Amino acid sequence: MHRNIVYGHSEWETHKCCWRHCRHFFTILASGVNAISLGPPVFTCTLIAILVAGFNQAVVDRRFPHWVPLLRVAPLPFELTSPVVALLLVFRTNASYGRFDEARKAWGSNVNRTRDLARQVLSWIRSPADAGKVDCLLRHIKAYSYCLKHHLTQENTLREDLKGVLEHREVESVMASKHSPNYVLQVISELINQSELSQWEKIRMDENITQFHDNVGACERIFKTPIPISYTHVTSRILLIWHMTLPLALWESCDWLMIPVTFLSALAMFYIEEVGVMIEEPFCILALKAISDGVAESLDGLVCSHREASFRWSCCSFQPIIKEDSHVAVMIHSANNSKSEMNQKVQLQPDYSG
Repeated sequence: MHRNIVYGHSEWETHKCCWRHCRHFFTILASGVNAISLGPPVFTCTLIAILVAGFNQAVVDRRFPHWVPLLRVAPLPFELTSPVVALLLVFRTNASYGRFDEARKAWGSNVNRTRDLARQVLSWIRSPADAGKVDCLLRHIKAYSYCLKHHLTQENTLREDLKGVLEHREVESVMASKHSPNYVLQVISELINQSELSQWEKIRMDENITQFHDNVGACERIFKTPIPISYTHVTSRILLIWHMTLPLALWESCDWLMIPVTFLSALAMFYIEEVGVMIEEPFCILALKAISDGVAESLDGLVCSHREASFRWSCCSFQPIIKEDSHVAVMIHSANNSKSEMNQKVQLQPDYSG
């Protein structure tokens, strides 16, 4: 199955290249649209066109009795119904793209919430006794994306994905759970509840966990509920019947050329319909592995930034001085420079809004 990639600058340059049409034409056989799915309907319609052309040619050559008619109809019914076929395809592809877009937004929310939750964990959990909980929290925040990817796809790679993220016993616990995303979120919730945090901080962090649960539910809803089956059936049946009878209307104007005309028309229409079916279930084509790896890399970057910032600010001590004019002067003393008692004064206007 063709899978999208996460775009960067080079991918966008290639995507917008003026030679993209030629590149797309010569790579048509490598298209993500399944040729096996297109084969049966396109072959059937083309075969009917060949049979109609051969029969009509035999009638013209008087190989049948004189009372055998040509297989032909007026093209007017097809001219009147072609907009209906086009609208069916438009509605089908638009509905499928809406599902694809919703799935990508849910995963985009996952990316944003994991970064925010990791930032809160690093910034708010300061007790030395909770150092082990911080590490465990960060590991499970990374694991959440991989678990959700495994939950929505048929790829049995969860154990391999988690080997470099969780400890061995944690991996076994995740693999033994019936619903790995919910299990990981519950572990995160329990660790936060056991950490030394204010009630307000716990509430703020719980909002991110709630958003994770909402995203899991949105993805499961998309996966388990397709576009109404009746609409899919109607679109498929109308396309097939329309193209199976199309050669009858093309004989007068196209003669034997109706065979390639029918083939190209069926190929184009069923190609578009197949794209709609393919993106209807978006998790098989979204770059979930790349997104999950990006989440893990982002969290590693946050940890490095946090450690660097903590090291820099640990070299400074702050001493507030209250003056008579109700302004606050913050004295910043450098631990590395014993000769200078005061390096900087920052004037802060007090907040009277509270």
